[in-house]
Amino acid sequence: MTSKEQLIRLVRIQRVADNLRQAESVVAAAPAKIDEIEGRFRERNAEYVAIKDRYDELELDRKTRSSELEVLEENKTKYKDDLMQVKNQREYAAMLKEIDAVKAQISEHEEAILRDMEEIEKLTGELATHEEHIQQEREAVEVETRAVEQASTEARRSIDRLTAERGELENGLPAGLLANVRRLEETRRGVFLSKAGDGTCQTCYVRLRPQVYQEIKMAAAVHTCGNCRRLLFYEPGITAALAEAGGSPAEPAAPEASAPADGGVEAVNGGAV
Repeated sequence: MTSKEQLIRLVRIQRVADNLRQAESVVAAAPAKIDEIEGRFRERNAEYVAIKDRYDELELDRKTRSSELEVLEENKTKYKDDLMQVKNQREYAAMLKEIDAVKAQISEHEEAILRDMEEIEKLTGELATHEEHIQQEREAVEVETRAVEQASTEARRSIDRLTAERGELENGLPAGLLANVRRLEETRRGVFLSKAGDGTCQTCYVRLRPQVYQEIKMAAAVHTCGNCRRLLFYEPGITAALAEAGGSPAEPAAPEASAPADGGVEAVNGGAV
């Protein structure tokens, strides 16, 4: 395989690697995005939940008191019947005391039930309004969640496809070159290529020796930048070669610029791989 063919492969691998990182970031970010969507819904739903909890509390209190009220009414009736059967003044006074106590409990329950019903009526209107909004919010959450899940699923498919594509592109490349590519990916945020133009590395702007630059332009050898260590290619030449092969070069992601050695020198020897 010629140096030019290797460079064409490398440019294609960089494109695939960039797309792989993007797909992997979509998959990795999906759980957090779904949590964020659901979190926003929980926040918006908090007021509705508070109103619903209060409504349920009042409804339970109303039903409990209504049930107790029935028992109290039965007791009052029983005590009144028993009052007609007392045999002395002491029993009569005791029975009246029981009747008064039951009446007080009945009055307390009736007032509480009335308060419950008034508040329940108010909350019923508020719940109806909130339920409509919550339903709309819930539907929006489902749509957003499905979109994230679909994007994650598509990204996983892309990862499988791109991984296979990269394997095919790497097949036949020198083992040392591939090892260098992987080292650069680890240390240069996944970007192992850099354009060469105007006699410099276009990533760190260190000047290349004229002979090295000419070899890069002619794709006569695979060179690395002496400063940032990225593999160098001359875009116009590779673009033409890729066009002939039915491909197009990727625009490498912008890496963190490396400072030129010794504060910036006129020429740094490129190294042939």
